[in-house]
Amino acid sequence: MYSCEDVLRELGNYIDDEVAAEVRAQLELHIAHCKTCEVLYDSARKTLKIVTESSSFEVPEAVSERLVSKVMAQVRESSSESAFDSSDAGTG
Repeated sequence: MYSCEDVLRELGNYIDDEVAAEVRAQLELHIAHCKTCEVLYDSARKTLKIVTESSSFEVPEAVSERLVSKVMAQVRESSSESAFDSSDAGTG
């Protein structure tokens, strides 16, 4: 099964419908079982819809870099918490 990092790596291609059928199936399976990636995918899809339906604008590179860094930190934090929770599940 794909990891959260795999989803992040392929998310743009997935949204653009530029992934092989096998990759698409793995992404959809992961997204269906990972709330963090589901929210990330849904947010990205909705954001793209808003941006493409409104007038165009550019985000300064410094703002873009900070935004990407914060999102990636949140995803990594959520991924590590999920891994901890699932490894802890059978020890109670």
